[in-house]
Amino acid sequence: MSTTVTPATLLEPIPEGMDRGWSLLINGDSVPNVSMLELRHPKYGALFYGKSPSGDHDQWSFHEKGGGGSVTIPFAIVKGSLHIGVVRQPRPLQDRFNPVLNVPRGFLDPGETHFQAAERESGEELGIKATFQLPGDPANPNSTFFETWAEGEGVRFFGLEVNRNLLVADGNDYNLNPDSITPVTKTAEGIMGARFISWQMAVMLGDLFTRGGVASLLGHLVSEGRLSVNPA
Repeated sequence: MSTTVTPATLLEPIPEGMDRGWSLLINGDSVPNVSMLELRHPKYGALFYGKSPSGDHDQWSFHEKGGGGSVTIPFAIVKGSLHIGVVRQPRPLQDRFNPVLNVPRGFLDPGETHFQAAERESGEELGIKATFQLPGDPANPNSTFFETWAEGEGVRFFGLEVNRNLLVADGNDYNLNPDSITPVTKTAEGIMGARFISWQMAVMLGDLFTRGGVASLLGHLVSEGRLSVNPA
C-alpha cells in the first residue's frame, strides 16, 4: 500500500541556469547557485528558499507550525459600545523604538490545536479561559510568502468576553481591575495592563492581526444581534 508523503513546502529546488532575483548571504558572504535552502525551528516552523510553485522565479516562503498561530480578541460591551482589550508590548520589528498596542496572540506549541493555544495564551496572560472561535476561514498573513496550503492551516481568531464588572473606567477607556484578576505568570503581570479601547481606535492600530481580529469580532457580534450595524 502506497502512502502519500506531505511535503514540507511547495517550493522546489532551483534548476541550474534559472535566473534568480534573490541573493543569499551568510555572515555577509554571498553564496551563489543555491538550489534549495531550509532554516527550521522545532517550535516556530521553517523558512525556505527555492523555485516558486508557478515555476517562473525564485522565492522564499515561511511555513509556520499549524500554518499560523492563535489570536485572541479580549472585548467588553459597555452601554452598547464595543471595547477591545489591547496590550502595550515591545515589538522592535514593527517599531524599533516604541512599544506597540496589539491584541494577545501566540504560536502553537507542539501537538496543540489552535483552540488549546488560545486558551493557554489567554489563561497565562489574563487569567481567563472563556474563549470561543470566531467564524471565518483560517487567515494567511501574507499569501505571497506565507504557506497555508495544508487543510486547516492558517491564523485563527478567538473572542474572549470580559465581564464589565472586571473593568474600571479610565477616561473614555477601561482597564482590568487588578483586584479582580490574579496574574498566573510573570509575563501575565505585564499583560494585566491591558487597556480596553473603542473598536474604532483598535481597528486603526498598526498591527494587522488586531485589525483582522476586530473585523472578525464585529461581524460575529452584529450577526448575533449583540451590536447594531453601526455600533457606537
